[in-house]
Order: sequence, then structure tokens, then C-alpha cells
Amino acid sequence: MTFAGAGMGMLAVVTPFARAAPPTQSVWCSASDPASQRLFISHPYQLPMTSRMALYAYGGRFARTVNLRFGMHLVLEGAYCHGFSTPHRAATAHADLIGRQAARDFQIISVGIF
Repeated sequence: MTFAGAGMGMLAVVTPFARAAPPTQSVWCSASDPASQRLFISHPYQLPMTSRMALYAYGGRFARTVNLRFGMHLVLEGAYCHGFSTPHRAATAHADLIGRQAARDFQIISVGIF
């Protein structure tokens, strides 16, 4: 609250409090199939900072998408998603995994939106 005025009267001006954006995490999901040498991977995506259970639920969506689009049989309760505190850390880990799997001659398959 700020006060403006001079002399006899005072005028109170109420300013709303600034709200901080809710904390976020950068998340991407992956699953590899060594038999066919394929890596299924999503792009990093910003999500609200939530519990590990919410991250596992997001992994279930990823598994269902891979199963339906690519004929895989991933377990829906697997820990496929990885959460990072900053987009930079997520992008670095994402690129590192792609590089390691490409060096092993894995086919990199982008899952896209799920």
C-alpha cells in the first residue's frame, strides 16, 4: 500500500501483490528396445513442479502412446520420464542420451505429442 498526498488529506492507493509464476520442471520421456535397437524419446516439455507420482502418471501416458503408435508392449507403470529443474539440464541430458544411443547404432524415434 502506498500513500500519496500533501497537507490535509491523504489518498491510499492499493496495489495488487505480484504473483510469482508457479515453479516448473522440464520433463522428457524415453524407452529403448534393445531387440530392435530403437530409442523412443519425447522432446523436453515444461510441466508444473509436482510429485514423483505425477511424473510417473505422465510416464504412463508416454508408454500408452508408444504402445499404440509403434506396436510396443511397454509396462504402463514404468519410470520412463525424467524431470529436471532447468530446461538447460533437461536439454543436456536429452542430447547426451540420444548421442550415446546413436553411437550404439540405435534408431532414434521421436514420439511427438502424447
